[in-house]
Amino acid sequence: MKNSNYHYILYIDEAGDDKTHDLKPKNPNGNSEWLCLGGYLIRYEAMATLDDRRDCIYKSFGGQTGSPLHFRKHKPWNRLKIAKALGNHSARAFVVCSFKKTMVGHKNHRAAAAGTASSNRQYLYNFVARLLLERVSEFVTNDAEKQGIPDPKIKIVMASRRGHHFGHFKAYVLQLIRQAMAKTTFLNAKEINPQLFAYSLIARFPASSLAGLQLADAVVSATFQSIERSSPNYHDKPARLLRKIIAGKRRWPNGPILRNNVGLTVFPVKNSHRYLDEDQKAFFSEFGYDFNWLKENER
Repeated sequence: MKNSNYHYILYIDEAGDDKTHDLKPKNPNGNSEWLCLGGYLIRYEAMATLDDRRDCIYKSFGGQTGSPLHFRKHKPWNRLKIAKALGNHSARAFVVCSFKKTMVGHKNHRAAAAGTASSNRQYLYNFVARLLLERVSEFVTNDAEKQGIPDPKIKIVMASRRGHHFGHFKAYVLQLIRQAMAKTTFLNAKEINPQLFAYSLIARFPASSLAGLQLADAVVSATFQSIERSSPNYHDKPARLLRKIIAGKRRWPNGPILRNNVGLTVFPVKNSHRYLDEDQKAFFSEFGYDFNWLKENER
């Protein structure tokens, strides 16, 4: 019997940094080419199984059960096993991949004037988080209807990270809720369902303390390694093995389940055929992106 004020839990972690200068691979010692924010979504009833899920992943390659799972610290061949084992449990994964080259020199004067971020870095992180929450929001709204859950709520659990102002993030989510309710959302191609979120249901913990955050780390780190050209394991493409849990939807009746712009999102997608290399395009194409269509329909 459920005894909680929320029905879903979204564990959030990131890979890459949020600095938009001196980027790799042009500068081998610079900042990451991508900022990826990932979410691992479960229903409330599955929360008690998360330690077992993590330990099952460890058992897939003979790892030490009971200890925190840090994806990047494992050998390349074990990372592939981790990514594959992640798909054996009921969950949905979401990753938003921001190509930072498009942000070089960008200043968001509107955000700064509104006090929504203390720096351009915080703005980038918050905006990528917004894209993530919008896609999770759409999925949960549909899933709750299918499950017969009235008035569903999502608890957000974030991994603590150095240099991130958690209070700013909570204030930003509250602003998104208020804007969605007032129908004043800025750049509203998508929009969160404000009924799903609450200021009191946003928390943060060290990733080492919660198995759910460690699973979110595995999702986002596997994706980051699949697109970050300077990653030493870039060509392994571990995120291809996450396909079963990456959220998707049918765009037309009886059509295929497409994961682009749902569970896996490229930002910005406009003109993406110009700035992604062929290897990156091939990876995103596996999740439903059609770069020929994007090229033909660019404006």
